[in-house]
Amino acid sequence: RSTTQRDFLLGFGCAANRSLVFDSRVESSNESYDRTWRRWLGFCKEAGKGSDPFLTQLSPVGRELFVKSFITCLRTAQWKRGGGSIEGTREKPMVASTVREAAGHLAKAFRDNLQPSPVHLPGSAQLRPATHALFNAFANADPAPKRQRAITPKLLRAMYTLAGLAFEATHDSTASIAADLAILGFFFAMRSCENTTTPQPGLTKTVDMLGVVFLDKDHREIPQDHPGISHAAYVTLLFADQKNRDKNARRTQKRTGDSVLCPVRRAASLIERIRRLVPGCSGSTPINAYSRRTSQGLVTLQLASGFLRSQLRHTCTILGGKKVFGFDKRDIGTKSIRSGAA
Repeated sequence: RSTTQRDFLLGFGCAANRSLVFDSRVESSNESYDRTWRRWLGFCKEAGKGSDPFLTQLSPVGRELFVKSFITCLRTAQWKRGGGSIEGTREKPMVASTVREAAGHLAKAFRDNLQPSPVHLPGSAQLRPATHALFNAFANADPAPKRQRAITPKLLRAMYTLAGLAFEATHDSTASIAADLAILGFFFAMRSCENTTTPQPGLTKTVDMLGVVFLDKDHREIPQDHPGISHAAYVTLLFADQKNRDKNARRTQKRTGDSVLCPVRRAASLIERIRRLVPGCSGSTPINAYSRRTSQGLVTLQLASGFLRSQLRHTCTILGGKKVFGFDKRDIGTKSIRSGAA
């Protein structure tokens, strides 16, 4: 390869290839991809291979050893924020799953630039045996993951009551919105990004007003502006895009006989609140939207997943914790809603 070609590839790879790749990935994935590549370039520079990041001058054995060294370094090193240089040693090693994800980004960077993956067998998606063994060793050394406990209907009912919804149907506090979202999420096993706004937006889209459909007992659609949507027989949610690449999936839940734990009632409460209080709402308005009056006037906001988590934990704490619910606030979070439904 000529010097000109090599210099061209060093700028994070072929611009045309990267443009196609970036168009198909979400922002968080792009950043992970870039971060891995920056660290790889920094590692290559420190190891004397800065001018040959695709290791074309090494033998197959040398290339495999070099990559294994990088993977081990990636797990234990403290990297400069936003850069590719090493600043020291991590207090806790990077977990095996994250290291494996980074190795996948490295493999993709090579392939995007028409180079064979350094972590897979030639012409295959199978990891090299030594690399696979290294990941297994990391996984065995990792501490057991702390998984969130499944939420219970008892806590959701308590959360609803605590928010004041049982006594004031038109109450518009963020606590009441969180209770509606939590109960609706429980019935549909929703991810936090499907009913709230997460710190790092991903591929999954929050359900919007257009994606909430009320049906009568004969499965005929009831308009959202109908005053009786809370008495509908069914509610259907449209999940436009999910992290598993499943697009435009529709799920339906039937009305229950419970005045609190009912997907139809909670969906109707969210829609009626938005239509009544969020100015300029439309079909694209997410179901976690709400309005607040500030010094700049009335603004539209979106309930965050962090607030929903804090409400779940707050309810658990002040109403008895482990003695009443079987878990304390440290055991639960937004993932507890999905696992509780499962």
